[in-house]
Amino acid sequence: MARPKEYDREELLAAITNLFWERGFGATSMNEIVAYTKVNKFSIYNEFGSKEKLLVTCMDYYIRNSLGFLIEVLSNKPLGLSNIETFFDHRIDISCSASNKNKACLIFNSVMEHETLNKEANLKVNIFISKLTVLFRNCLNAAQERNEISKNNDNDVLANYLTYFTFGLVSLGMKEINKKELKKMSKFVLAAVEN
Repeated sequence: MARPKEYDREELLAAITNLFWERGFGATSMNEIVAYTKVNKFSIYNEFGSKEKLLVTCMDYYIRNSLGFLIEVLSNKPLGLSNIETFFDHRIDISCSASNKNKACLIFNSVMEHETLNKEANLKVNIFISKLTVLFRNCLNAAQERNEISKNNDNDVLANYLTYFTFGLVSLGMKEINKKELKKMSKFVLAAVEN
């Protein structure tokens, strides 16, 4: 008969996700995970498999718990520019919060480490980026239908632009740029989209 687990899976995932988020995948060893979580290596491998599979599980956890709200913001009806503006406002608030100081985003970090990640982790990143881009495009299409933006705009290009800008915001949020400056940048980008 198997012994009962001496840890809560969700709490363990939260701790390991935080470690990957702070340090990056490549800079985090299994021994550091064990020291940080106080859960032995055998239990971690038994629960998640390899370190690479653990990262993919942490990405799912992070997207569900940290980014899920932002995805919902872009999906709220009615779609349009106000969703994008609210998304950027929330993204800036998250990036500038004291608890996230000097931490970018687990997905952003994974983009930067893509060469060291396995196919499954890179696929997870690409799926998230594609989803974000589609959500931006849906909001832009709705804004175009309501004449909030020009009918001549290429919403595919603009959606990619907004996705890249999002990653730029995340990166800048790690620096000493204040929230007010980041909000000015997002207003400028939205004004450019409207024209």
